[in-house]
Amino acid sequence: MSTLGKILTVLVVVVSIAVAVLVSREFALSENWRNLYEKEATQFQKALGQRDSAIQQRDLAKSQADSKALLDQQKIDTLNKDVAARNDRITVLQQKEASQEQRLQTLTTELGGLNDSFAALMKERDGWRQERDDARKDADTLRTMYTELEGKQTVLLGQFADAKETLRQADERIKTLQGQVAYLLQETGAKLPPEAAPLPPLTPINGIVTAVDAAAGIAQISLGSDDGVVKGMKLYVYDKAQGKYLATLTVDKVSHDSAAGQLSIIRGTVGKDSHVTNRFVE
Repeated sequence: MSTLGKILTVLVVVVSIAVAVLVSREFALSENWRNLYEKEATQFQKALGQRDSAIQQRDLAKSQADSKALLDQQKIDTLNKDVAARNDRITVLQQKEASQEQRLQTLTTELGGLNDSFAALMKERDGWRQERDDARKDADTLRTMYTELEGKQTVLLGQFADAKETLRQADERIKTLQGQVAYLLQETGAKLPPEAAPLPPLTPINGIVTAVDAAAGIAQISLGSDDGVVKGMKLYVYDKAQGKYLATLTVDKVSHDSAAGQLSIIRGTVGKDSHVTNRFVE
């Protein structure tokens, strides 16, 4: 029961008491009516006081209830505002979530495209690598061919130089022989036959380098006068294993089993055991 109901109940009780008192007064003895009246008046005043007290309590209780109701309403308003703010935040978050979901889908689509592009680039890279490897192989092959051709060119140049030198020596030999023949003819009075027989070919001689002074450009060989080497003769030094021409040796000192001379037209490193010949033999 609320405070207001309690107050009204008390008032009803008080009024009932007052009515009961009034009714009892009518039945009281007439000689006691004044005393009874005063007594009833006192009780009535007391009842009025109780009523006023009850009304005050009611008003106080109502005021407290109104204050509490006002505070509750303020709390309710505050909670409603909080709920509205949270609802707004939830709405914003839901919108952000929807936007992020859409962005995620877009990124997923873009990622799929990037994966395809990456796969295509990887395939293209593999193709380039294969082309690069093939180009390297071709380059290596061309380098090898170039090296071989360079070696062959060097050999051919050496052979050409040897041939020129052989021709020069042959020409000098022919001139020497012609001079000797002319001298003999003059001294003996003999005559050449109508057709001169061809000169015998130059006998090939072969040896090795026994010592080298690279700074001075001098080399000593294992061939001497016993082998047909004479002062002023030009010999050819080459790498027999590779068939590579190295230098030309002009003999200026001769013994019976060795000779030494100056190196010229140097196209390689002349070392001990390099091959020496008067004819270049591949």
